Amino acid sequence: MVEDPVISVVIPLPDDRGHAYDSLKGFTQQTLDVTHEVIVPTDAASRDEIAWLVDLFPQVHWIYRPGVNVNALYNFGAAVARGTYLYISESHCIPRADCLQQIYDFVQESGLPAACSASDGINANYVARFEQRIFEEDFHHWMNAKKCKIAIRGTLIERRLWEQIGGFQDEFGHFAEMLIGRQLEAAGVQFGLAAKSFVSHCNQVSLKLLSDELIEYGEDECRSCHLMSKEMHVANTREWAEREWLQGNTVWLRFRQAKESFRQRLRKLAITYLPMPAEWRFRVFRRYWQGAIRQGRLRYLASMKTQHAVPEEVVQSPVAYQKAA
Repeated sequence: MVEDPVISVVIPLPDDRGHAYDSLKGFTQQTLDVTHEVIVPTDAASRDEIAWLVDLFPQVHWIYRPGVNVNALYNFGAAVARGTYLYISESHCIPRADCLQQIYDFVQESGLPAACSASDGINANYVARFEQRIFEEDFHHWMNAKKCKIAIRGTLIERRLWEQIGGFQDEFGHFAEMLIGRQLEAAGVQFGLAAKSFVSHCNQVSLKLLSDELIEYGEDECRSCHLMSKEMHVANTREWAEREWLQGNTVWLRFRQAKESFRQRLRKLAITYLPMPAEWRFRVFRRYWQGAIRQGRLRYLASMKTQHAVPEEVVQSPVAYQKAA
């Protein structure tokens, strides 16, 4: 019988940003003392669509699931994984040669069931540099607060724990990363940061594409508040707290949407064209980032047909996770 791997790396193929080859090369050629497998779920309909890549990496386990989103692809990949641990990453992330060894050593020494890799950025322009800076600031804030943070740039987690939690709730887009972290916290799980385990993440270079992602994030944030029990809410934002008032004042809600949209256009113009010190430009960029998320929240509130369309408690809290001795 073929020995089961210790680590199963799951890397969905969509949104590779031109780095699929380097990512797969990095993860298939790790300097690692234990066995590992690489699983690539893709939304391609068949091998023929990505034959050039499949031919280059015959050792990869390819899964074809057309018509599903990235989070669902993670779940499909995890479902066929055989490793004791799952390592979640992205096809636009390039690992260092010892990335998996370093994070595996960390969880073995710490006794923790999960840990994140550190990451730097592949930054083609100022948009990418600023995205990297915001990620690092927010990430370290979460780590210092001892929160569970599933960073899809690179996270190692016990597979049985992933299965117990149920994986990503794929209907919530990128916000599913926050929700699974909240579930793990509710189950009493502790996370760590493997500072010597590194991946390089290709950050967005387009304000428009970045804005689209953040707007979707804001919509999914409110959707989660609408559909999930209060104890599973990650945060109560101003927009969600004001939902009843805003929904009862349609004119004011539309005004808030128009106002935020106008401000976003001004911020984009300022970031793109106005000469200013780099630190000032970053501050405007952060406001642009936050404004896009607010746009998403307001868009979701405008789309809600009734305030109580869904029962108050739809998703129950997870059973507390007890690690086996």
